[in-house]
Amino acid sequence: MRLGKLFFMLFLALTFLVFTQANAKEAKNLKELIQMYDTKECQTCHADYFKDWEKSLHSKPLLGPFDKTLGTLKDYLSQREKELAKSKEVTQSMKEYMMPCFICHIPQLQDLSEEGAKELADVVMKENLDMLYQLNINCLICHNRNALVRKFRDGNPEPDAVYGVKETGVHVAPSYPKRIKSEMMKDPSFCGGCHQGPNVLHSAEPIWCVSNYDSYLQAYIPSDCNDGSTCQSCHMAKTDYNTTGHRFPPNYDDRELSIRRLKEAVQFTMYPLAYTFAIKTPDPADKAKMKTNYMPKVVVKTKITHNIAHRFPDGCPSPTHFSLEISIKDSAGTELKKFTKVLMPQKKLGYEENKMVFASLRKLSLMRDTALQPCKDQVDEFEFDLPEGVKDIKVQGNLTLIVEPGVQKSVFELYKIEKDISLGNPKQ
Repeated sequence: MRLGKLFFMLFLALTFLVFTQANAKEAKNLKELIQMYDTKECQTCHADYFKDWEKSLHSKPLLGPFDKTLGTLKDYLSQREKELAKSKEVTQSMKEYMMPCFICHIPQLQDLSEEGAKELADVVMKENLDMLYQLNINCLICHNRNALVRKFRDGNPEPDAVYGVKETGVHVAPSYPKRIKSEMMKDPSFCGGCHQGPNVLHSAEPIWCVSNYDSYLQAYIPSDCNDGSTCQSCHMAKTDYNTTGHRFPPNYDDRELSIRRLKEAVQFTMYPLAYTFAIKTPDPADKAKMKTNYMPKVVVKTKITHNIAHRFPDGCPSPTHFSLEISIKDSAGTELKKFTKVLMPQKKLGYEENKMVFASLRKLSLMRDTALQPCKDQVDEFEFDLPEGVKDIKVQGNLTLIVEPGVQKSVFELYKIEKDISLGNPKQ
């Protein structure tokens, strides 16, 4: 009896396995994966959407701005034999090893076979650009594959349907004749699936690229300045440069647009003051007497205001930061003092050593965060002692966003303010 029951349970298990495998949507190789997510039908009717999308980073998620994402992915793969060598004790699967880092940059990795994952790793390491440009986050990823956020409630996406914000109805594409409304596509959680901090509990190796969604939820939503803005309302707004809303800026490869958007979002002001500070101290020669010490100074107050609904900068490339630089010169132009403040989230491995680290595969814990915070002005004050005899001073304040140090085209000089002041007769 027990043996018969055992055989019956084994039969059910095998039947389920065969049924699952027969109905699984798995591409054997990259060519099949590319065909599986081919968007030629979409382009036929939505050429304007496609034109916007081509200018977005979603069109090249395995390369990223200045191809720095590609470098990061190569770094992660190379660590399989080095820093992350213990991963082989956890899994022998290359696909499983790739998941923590690649799952957001190429969600359809889940639909790829183990052999296909090895092929993808090889394509990345060899920088096969022709193949990399064909692997992207396109229409079918957002409007079909990943369209339903809460699958236990809403089920899996129907394979012959496109999901969007319009009412359910007929869709003219032969392969996707249904149009189904998905309310969650308007919710920030739809973007938060990838644009969030490390999933510590459910990942064998937490990867921290961005934490825009976390910051939006925890700092912007409870703030007084919350006006209902969402990821979609800011990054999918229809404008003269984003006519369909599918350009998803920023894309730092586009310098002109990036500078325009940065200046629209971030403002910088500087208020210098030259004065003589006086303080009384006991006279060393006669303790009963007081001596007045006069110290000529320059105090520079800076203020950065912005309308960004999450911490900024944030994300990869990891070294992205604002550089706030204040320098003072005498009337002849000789630099007397200089101070630079770095504004960025500063992260460590999560172990005991308090050492700041870079790259998404290394970051885990925040030690310090000097990045711009939502609904909060960044106010700083810098104090400089002036050399004796200097009265006329030139003060210069620079605010620069550096996306990737060492890459000149990633440096965005946003503001350069110069003011002349004087100890005797301020010229502000």
